[in-house]
Amino acid sequence: MLSDKPHPMFRPVSVSSVRIINIRVPDVIQYGTKDSITLDCDFITNNVTGLVVKWFYMDKTTPVYQWIPPQKPQALGILRNKVDLSYKVSHNPYTQHRALHITSPVPELTGNYTCVVSTFLAEDEKTRPMTIFVPETKFDMIQDRLDDKYLNIICSVEGVYPKPELVILAGNRPLNAKSSIKVIEGRYTALTSSVVRIDALPPTVEILCDMQVPLANYYSRKRDIFYRDPPLSSTEIPNLKQVAPDSGHHLASTSALIIASLVINLLRLQAT
Repeated sequence: MLSDKPHPMFRPVSVSSVRIINIRVPDVIQYGTKDSITLDCDFITNNVTGLVVKWFYMDKTTPVYQWIPPQKPQALGILRNKVDLSYKVSHNPYTQHRALHITSPVPELTGNYTCVVSTFLAEDEKTRPMTIFVPETKFDMIQDRLDDKYLNIICSVEGVYPKPELVILAGNRPLNAKSSIKVIEGRYTALTSSVVRIDALPPTVEILCDMQVPLANYYSRKRDIFYRDPPLSSTEIPNLKQVAPDSGHHLASTSALIIASLVINLLRLQAT
């Protein structure tokens, strides 16, 4: 006797329909924090004839994953040897291999992922981005007085992924700057510099360098204080006497002499 309850795979949808009800893709992952990640494509259909599940990376020219039930799934292109093909997201024979279970995710897998589910009669697709983020290995800011008139502010970052953006500010006011960026061994190195007139700055102003990675929603900041008229050093302050502090040895010797003198005087008093 057939059950009156519909199979979970066949919820009420229109005839010959395929519908992706949810696509779950991690938004941002910091590189090295997870051993594996899962991208899931939850769909419903009332017709499994010719069912094919495909995943595409960046564009839809060539799939990076394909599953045609009841065959085994295949990982292709950039995901070859990076997907656990035995992973099952459910026990349903028509949905169990719909998900990508990526092992050892690397930053180079950052991008848009599209799930396409199709039958002979219908098709549906959804796309989500994923970013595998690498924080910077070095982040510096320096101030260099070119002369009494100009200040050169240099900000640099190394070893970050994906592409960073650098902004130099003086008192929270962005400065015009020249920037350069390059890729070294798959990671970004960026540098930006700004030359400003010293007399255009307040006597004391906070200099900031903001670094952000928009795709990772990541932000970091370097700050320093610029003094238009640097404070005088101790050697430049007139009439300042340099007094060397007493050493512990000298103090100990003085104390010993005082104690010895007291003992001698006490002995003299006892003798009399």
